Amino acid sequence: MNVEWNWIKQRPHFIAEGLSKNHHVEVLYRYWYNRKGLTLNRNENSVKLSRIYSIPFITRFAKLKAVNDWIVSRKIKKVARKFDPDIVYLTHPNQFEKFDNNYKGKVIYDCMDYHTAFITENSEQQRIKELETKLIARADLILVSSEKLRSNLLKDFQEVIDDSKLKVVRNGYNGEILEVPAEKRKGPKYIFAYVGTISHWFDFDILLKSLNEFEDIEYRLIGPVSGVTIPENDRIKYLGSVDHQDIYSNIKDADALIMPFTLNDIVEAVDPVKLYEYINFNKDILTVRYKEIERFSKFTYSYDSYDEYKKQLKLLLQATDIKYDQDSREQFLNANNWENRVSTIEKLIEELRYQKYIEISIFFRYYFFVVCSLSNHKSNQYLFLFFH
Repeated sequence: MNVEWNWIKQRPHFIAEGLSKNHHVEVLYRYWYNRKGLTLNRNENSVKLSRIYSIPFITRFAKLKAVNDWIVSRKIKKVARKFDPDIVYLTHPNQFEKFDNNYKGKVIYDCMDYHTAFITENSEQQRIKELETKLIARADLILVSSEKLRSNLLKDFQEVIDDSKLKVVRNGYNGEILEVPAEKRKGPKYIFAYVGTISHWFDFDILLKSLNEFEDIEYRLIGPVSGVTIPENDRIKYLGSVDHQDIYSNIKDADALIMPFTLNDIVEAVDPVKLYEYINFNKDILTVRYKEIERFSKFTYSYDSYDEYKKQLKLLLQATDIKYDQDSREQFLNANNWENRVSTIEKLIEELRYQKYIEISIFFRYYFFVVCSLSNHKSNQYLFLFFH
């Protein structure tokens, strides 16, 4: 999956913006000419944005992809040589073959996804695993966003991984705690809203089945669409992508928020950003159940089958108050914001410092990187973050 700055906000965006509050930050990201469903993520902090343009149709023609990869690799190496970083921070195995093998500094690997699970072709899956093996062996610090990812890495790369280098830094929510009402609407339809990327993990079947059995519900979907088609149904409303700061105004009349995913290796390794933000929106939440969701049980209605989904729908339709109280909400959000996550990352980076002056390059997913200073005066020391 290619993540660019104008895609719906994810972990890389929040970390980049969080770091920019105290450090100089520059983001170099891959730009797709034909990418649909993008939002205009306003640059609220001091993040400087630069694009690497991607050649159209590279997925269809191998020679075009080879040329594009050469251009991207050349650009990344040129920027890296200019800043000569002491620490490189990567978030995808592909980055390891793009970067200079002669690099002698520290390496941090932030594993945000179970990468091989995205790939169906055996040869490509093997190529990514080989790259990830080399990256893990080279890394001085390995971050993961969930306990499931941690266990996956320990199992899949047991021959090269050092457990002492492996740290869990979860996702979080962005901004201040919203002062929005915790109340149930009494409209003619019970509205379930979804916010996020809509892709192959989205369970349209469970939505369609429920629409056949419940005449007084409808679904509202917000976010970019990738690789799937939204079924045509009068009670499935697709609003497209919206600016992150405008999300609440598009779901404030919703009765509950949903995360209807089909469970697979990708989903089960995710610490979902959307659940943190759903809690901040102060609404009931209906989500598929898996191990990582247990942390959110106080705030969610969950299911692991359609029969249980129906049961939870009935409970939601009958409820007169939201499930959680406001003290619990505020305590959870205060403990799990991106400011705390960025602070944790900065402390871990500080532990890798081995001299007074240090520059850090961080790669977040392939073509999307940030340069930020480790000084509080936005000068001298720079931190690069690359994104795919």
